[in-house]
Amino acid sequence: MYYSERFTINVSEMICFKILLLLRVINFVETGRRLVGFNFKTVSPTGLQQCLKLCTGEADCLSVNFSRNRLQCELNSQHEADTVQVTENIAETEDFIYISKTSFPNELTPQQGEGGNLTCPRGQMRVWHSTNKSSCFISRCVEATPPPYIGYSANISVDVSSYTGNNTPGNVGESRNFTCPQGTVALGKETITCLANGQWETPRCQVCIESTDPKGENYWGSKNVTYTGKTCQRWDLQTPHSHSYPNNPENYCRNPSNHNGTWCYTMDPDSRWEDCDVPKC
Repeated sequence: MYYSERFTINVSEMICFKILLLLRVINFVETGRRLVGFNFKTVSPTGLQQCLKLCTGEADCLSVNFSRNRLQCELNSQHEADTVQVTENIAETEDFIYISKTSFPNELTPQQGEGGNLTCPRGQMRVWHSTNKSSCFISRCVEATPPPYIGYSANISVDVSSYTGNNTPGNVGESRNFTCPQGTVALGKETITCLANGQWETPRCQVCIESTDPKGENYWGSKNVTYTGKTCQRWDLQTPHSHSYPNNPENYCRNPSNHNGTWCYTMDPDSRWEDCDVPKC
């Protein structure tokens, strides 16, 4: 009976101790302060203790904004410094408190056991499985979005420097918009997603027909299938269809006949030629 009562008292004392630690953190932090512009993850609803633990599990989390009224936790990739200033006492800060990771109580992060000293790489979060065991899992894409893959490009020199992609980090499953370089358009969707392996999808673009060349007579992309999916015949071959346009190389869609768009002879003996579905810029 004595040991049971003593154990209950110890547990109660431990809970009270943790509450006092959290109160100490809150009391020494001024309200109405919020680091704006560096938030990479928001969790709600959650408490302050869980908010701090989430930050300790992220290698690239350097501070948090916590709203007591909304129970909202914002993880930041920066902390207050000479060149990074916390926003104070405006509508945007409201009831937030800002806490730098360097101010977190050491007692909130287990320091012993198998997972106590585990440090996860950038883009990975530490997950606690028990009081002394933890592991890392990929939670974010932190690298810049990759340059686009330019399909149907042939020998065209596409200015990739004009490609615009959102280079901010993103959580796994989040999407970002991108804009293809000049002279190309998106090949499919105009968004890329942060994949479960921590890598962004590759933006896909294709060479298009400029508005100044509506018939595509100057199109020099390498698309070589028709709008129905038939493979184009090489222009320098006379089989399966003979023709009088042998000067074009390869089997790319072209318009050597002042047609209303690009076309090609097909490899289907029963289908002499078909239009190509080359997009307009």
